Amino acid sequence: MVDLAPRSAVQADVSAPPSLRRYYVLALLTIIYALNFLDRTIFNVLIEPIKKEFALSDTTMGLIAGFGFVLFYSLLGIPIARLADRISRRNIVAAALAFWSAMTLLCGLAQSVATLTLARIGVGIGESAGTPASQSLISDLFDKNDRPRALGIYAIGTYLGVFLGYFIGGWVNQHYGWRTAFFTAGLPGVALAGVLWLTVAEPRRSAPADQQVRDAWRPTLGFLISQKTFLIVLVGFCLTTYTNYATSAWIPPFLARVHHLSSVEIGTYAGTFKGLFGMAGTLAGGLVVARIGRRDDRWKLWAPAMTSGLAGPVFAVCLLTSDFTTMVAALALTSFLVGFHLGPIFAIAQTVARPNMRALASAIILLTATCFGQGLGPLGVGIINDLLAGSSGAYAVRYSLLSASLTTMLGALFFLWAAKTIRADIVRAAG
Repeated sequence: MVDLAPRSAVQADVSAPPSLRRYYVLALLTIIYALNFLDRTIFNVLIEPIKKEFALSDTTMGLIAGFGFVLFYSLLGIPIARLADRISRRNIVAAALAFWSAMTLLCGLAQSVATLTLARIGVGIGESAGTPASQSLISDLFDKNDRPRALGIYAIGTYLGVFLGYFIGGWVNQHYGWRTAFFTAGLPGVALAGVLWLTVAEPRRSAPADQQVRDAWRPTLGFLISQKTFLIVLVGFCLTTYTNYATSAWIPPFLARVHHLSSVEIGTYAGTFKGLFGMAGTLAGGLVVARIGRRDDRWKLWAPAMTSGLAGPVFAVCLLTSDFTTMVAALALTSFLVGFHLGPIFAIAQTVARPNMRALASAIILLTATCFGQGLGPLGVGIINDLLAGSSGAYAVRYSLLSASLTTMLGALFFLWAAKTIRADIVRAAG
């Protein structure tokens, strides 16, 4: 395979100690993943001003926030991931980052619902290419036992992006308007794409080159589908992802409508108690599971099942309490518990797949879950909001979000089920 990295990037990569080099790549990809979620999340905190300017319903806002993003994200993600199993993943991530950042800038220039929706679709197209290639790259830098910790660190980008999206969206919108918020979110990614391309070289793949070329779509998909752990985890992850995206989209309107917070206050409280505590949970999940999973691979699913199941009743308390302090504390704990499973689940998708299938495995589990979670989560809550508006008014969002409390508990049951087959499937993938 031809490495298209600049000579300076290759030299810098070779001269650094291997452990330091791989953690530099991990840190850079984590920041890029954070920008991925920054560009998604900032739309959510801007739902109220966008809805007001274009006179839209909650159902329409749910469509733009959800299916407007995931439509092409899901359609293009798998073929791009299959390409990433063959060519430079570094180049794919750099190009994808530059593209979705440019599309975020265009969101701020939208003069109609149609142009805003098209720009959101563009963000989805760019982001579909970034994560599967990044996870495949990381999996070639870290072995089976270190992978939960590495992908747990990488998954911190989810909540770091949520944190930044809420803060930037809330503060910039308050002082400069929602369009400027999109400009602020999009600019850093264009610059960081150049940094990635200039300083990171494509690592050696775990699978032999002839095997990478030989494996075709049908046998690759056939193997992944035959892995029971992969299929069961996929269903569970779809359910927990519904929880993640439904709350990400509708917590800002919940804080505005039920607790009457301003844009700046929403950015502060949502960013701190959802973003930062989500990051803490994601980091804890990667570190804890990497340690206890060495003794028994089933703990890689038992632990995420426990935390995902507990998140359901805690989030119900967050929604139904009238006490502001209790609400904030429950939101923080929910974010910690929901974030815990991300790194371990990402690692499972990589570990029960063969090395030359990792980008595709990542794409299938991530894109399917995102299509379900981000497609149905914001839309489902938006539809229930409109249905309950006549009887509950602004408080409808409080009750519609209870659906997210249920889905995380259902996801936990699937994780427990998948734990029964994980050991056999890891052996089969290694063989």
